[in-house]
Amino acid sequence: MNKFARMIDVLDLFSESDTLLSAEEIAARLQISRPTAFRYVRELCRVGFLANYSGHYSLGARIITLDYRIRESDPLLKASTEVMRRLAAETACSAILCRIYNDEVINMHHEAGGYALSGVGFGRGRPMPLFRGSVSKVMLAFMPAARLRKVYERHRDNPDLLAIAADWPSFKAYFSRIRQVGHYLSCEELDAGTCGLAAPIDVPGVGTIAAISLVFSAQRQALINIDGLAALLKPRTVEIANRLAELTGAAPADETPDRQ
Repeated sequence: MNKFARMIDVLDLFSESDTLLSAEEIAARLQISRPTAFRYVRELCRVGFLANYSGHYSLGARIITLDYRIRESDPLLKASTEVMRRLAAETACSAILCRIYNDEVINMHHEAGGYALSGVGFGRGRPMPLFRGSVSKVMLAFMPAARLRKVYERHRDNPDLLAIAADWPSFKAYFSRIRQVGHYLSCEELDAGTCGLAAPIDVPGVGTIAAISLVFSAQRQALINIDGLAALLKPRTVEIANRLAELTGAAPADETPDRQ
């Protein structure tokens, strides 16, 4: 693993429970030498990714600057925000936008609707469970089979995965059914009293890059026509894909994408 990747590993050590770490703790957790750990934190402090508090380190202000820049410049956010705002207003649901990278599902943005977001996974930048929730499952369903198999192999002992299927054929069949439908409804998989209906954002030549979920209370589920809600959501994901295509020069998405 190269030096840059190892320095990123340093940043990944920080969390809500680990806000301050010493160089010695970083060395122990990454199984690197103390001089190497001191060199990494010194360089990360120099560029603002870490802040030094008398020999203990926290994430630095440079990360806040980068978050501001991505909010202002990310093509996916530019293509999605106004569409999500309309969806939230029309459906009285909150809308959340998530991406997946390195087997981690991240909430990028949300638009408040008639249901206040709370609980697991709903804050911007907060990782969500890979095998629970509407956005995670719908993005897994639209992965190429070879990539999905690799995800399965890496996480085959994960309790959430085992709750879905005990073996690869069953796991693959589970997500094939979601892909055929084109959307996925989760109820209380992430947060008690909360349901989410998600559909993928498919960019031609790229694949599924994100998903949008409409979040509403479990009490409201009996009053909602889920197929009707999905019929509102899916054209909006195509609209976002087309807006993104305009920004990036990609081919436009099919207005009636094949979900088979």
